[in-house]
Amino acid sequence: MSVITAIKSNYGKYLARGAGAAALYLVARDAHTYGKIQADINRKSKDAKAAQYFLDNTMTVDKPSMTKIKMQNGVYKFELSQQLRGFVNSAIGYFKGIGSMLVSDIIPLGLGLTSLFAKNKTLAKGSAWGLLAYGAYSFIKDGLGIGKTHDLTNSAGLDVAL
Repeated sequence: MSVITAIKSNYGKYLARGAGAAALYLVARDAHTYGKIQADINRKSKDAKAAQYFLDNTMTVDKPSMTKIKMQNGVYKFELSQQLRGFVNSAIGYFKGIGSMLVSDIIPLGLGLTSLFAKNKTLAKGSAWGLLAYGAYSFIKDGLGIGKTHDLTNSAGLDVAL
């Protein structure tokens, strides 16, 4: 049996595997992008909260002591220049973003994994058909905007009928 004959007899299996790989790529790309966004947001918000806390600490002393004032100012300058908190908070935000996006895209993730790794040829093909149906639904809803609420235009009092 030649390679061409094997491909012709199993083309459905290979198409299902390709659809699963494509779905997993798209889900992973979205999760990575959202993870980067959340990493930046988490880092900046936590750094800002810490900077405000230590700045507020430098504003008052319980008794007039130059030693305490210099110590508070030194801690504040150290906190502004250190990078460890930002690195850790960035990593936490990244993994929170990835996790939330994977949960949000659980249907294409599950269908993609099933069509890519299913041992049963029928199950892989069924998952690929499910991916096709989900892709069509997503295109109609998100791409064309049919059935999607348009909060910005409706809140402005504009009548938008689709």
